[in-house]
Amino acid sequence: MTQTVMTETIETTKRDRTGTNLNRLGLRLKTGLLALTGSALLASAGLAQDNPIAPAEAGAILDRFAADYMNDPTFSRDWEFGVVVDGNWWTVSLDHDTTSYTIRQGEPETPSFFYPAEGQTLAMVDRGEMAALTAMGKAFSSDYAPMDIDLMDGAGFDPAILGFTFHFFTRGTPEIIRWRDHATREVHGGNLGIIYYQPGLRSGFGYVMPGQHVNEDERSRTNPFPSMVIFTGERAIARLNGVDQEVGDGDIIFIPAGMSHEFLNPFDEPAEFLLFMFGEGA
Repeated sequence: MTQTVMTETIETTKRDRTGTNLNRLGLRLKTGLLALTGSALLASAGLAQDNPIAPAEAGAILDRFAADYMNDPTFSRDWEFGVVVDGNWWTVSLDHDTTSYTIRQGEPETPSFFYPAEGQTLAMVDRGEMAALTAMGKAFSSDYAPMDIDLMDGAGFDPAILGFTFHFFTRGTPEIIRWRDHATREVHGGNLGIIYYQPGLRSGFGYVMPGQHVNEDERSRTNPFPSMVIFTGERAIARLNGVDQEVGDGDIIFIPAGMSHEFLNPFDEPAEFLLFMFGEGA
């Protein structure tokens, strides 16, 4: 499957999500909805783009997210991390004891995790048009995403980063996700948006578009943990362990660990779903 620049597949309206772009990468109900990439991606400033945002705009966006996070109930520890916007480094430091933050240009002095991001995608997240985790979604670690998580040399990965990413890049208290208004991306056969992600729980929403085949790639068909797909609109074909069954609005499918699962849409309307993956390894 050829790699596609995902800025071309970002859909900014529900009509885009449900009516166009049917032949690109799609949803994968598999282990790697969020995968860490290697340092080589950023070594070449891989997420710089043709239409970058101004550094002042990038700094203002990060300031808005950091200021909002000061009031987040999950803000319980210090954080320092990098953000690379269109190839330009920023460091964000969050101090829990003083409920304060600093944002400066340049790399973190201590090795940490960082978010490489296309400026236009970061602006979409800032406007509430796409969730940050959706922008990071990918099927395999080698896939391209317009926003990602990476590690500086010498930094270790803390699983708490996944939950932190959701809370830092989601403003408001309580955090309300208007998922039907959020843009999806195509990652292995269907259109996917990620809602929340932490060790032991992944959740998302999306559409199986007419003509799409989710998990057509054999590597994507089984998980070592259970999944649940809740159909909230229209019809699709669920192919479970090779057996086809029509499913649709109101149907909840429980998929045990190890069960092969594919979803196809031979019908005229998009099939809408919610996705939950849970348990050890999720």
